[in-house]
Amino acid sequence: MRSAVKIFIFVLLAVSVGNGQEASREQKLQKMLDLNDQIRILEKDFLQPEAKDLEAARKENLSVFRLNPREKYDRKLMIQGGGSYYSFTKNSHNYQDTVQIGLAQDNLKVGFAGADYGFIADLGEISLANVSKETVEANFLFNYKPPVNLSEIRIEQSKMGSYEVNNIVYKNRLPAAVGHAYILRAIIFDEADVLVALKIHRKDADGSLIIFWKLLADFETPYLERIRAIQKTRQNSESKSDTQDYATAQMVQAVLLENKFVDVSVDATNDQVTLRGTVPKGKMAEVVRIVQETAKRKVRNELTEQR
Repeated sequence: MRSAVKIFIFVLLAVSVGNGQEASREQKLQKMLDLNDQIRILEKDFLQPEAKDLEAARKENLSVFRLNPREKYDRKLMIQGGGSYYSFTKNSHNYQDTVQIGLAQDNLKVGFAGADYGFIADLGEISLANVSKETVEANFLFNYKPPVNLSEIRIEQSKMGSYEVNNIVYKNRLPAAVGHAYILRAIIFDEADVLVALKIHRKDADGSLIIFWKLLADFETPYLERIRAIQKTRQNSESKSDTQDYATAQMVQAVLLENKFVDVSVDATNDQVTLRGTVPKGKMAEVVRIVQETAKRKVRNELTEQR
């Protein structure tokens, strides 16, 4: 795909502009910017679940995302990881965005860099409606307190090949089985700590998975001991928003994508939607109107207009 994109760009830039004149550097730059916008739109659409998946998840009051197999799509898409990673916290496939789950070689994975780690347990073929923080496999993860000292964290990480508690085995990677539900806790130091229940709804022909999920717990952000005091001060100075509404954020993001607003990120809580990023000049009011009509709640606008 990437090689095809390069050929496409070369062909467009090679085309002369009016009366056989070669395109100026400014014109070439604008063409590249326009192409990048088009590619980002296509990538976001490519990573979206199908309409039938969105509808099925909505009926169960669940969120949904697609996860690409890394071995097939890494370095083929512009987004880092090729859509093989996902952040429940940021509703993003970008590896840099608090990544909390990944797919490679038909395995689900958690814990990817530095001190970060996590747990996964296979619950079998059960409905997510029957999974809560009181579920036996979830109860340990709900009450688990991660260490903040790096040496203790390394000990915990070393157990992740097979972490057994009360005859239940948790791992940091497990085979991805269609129809199976999983419990997952992802601990990302200085960023996020969440407990989610997820289920592989189906598998596409290209190996990508359609995954339904729900949040069971959003824990206090864990901080490494050496910077804990600094981070605590910062955390206390910033009021934390109400309960995150991932389904609304995903719905708003999809509507913005349909309207070709590709550089807007969306966070949603029970009482407001926050918008960040950039929009074309003169389109600010349109974006806010679309979001208000879609989310039916207050909009906090932190957008900037492109010059």
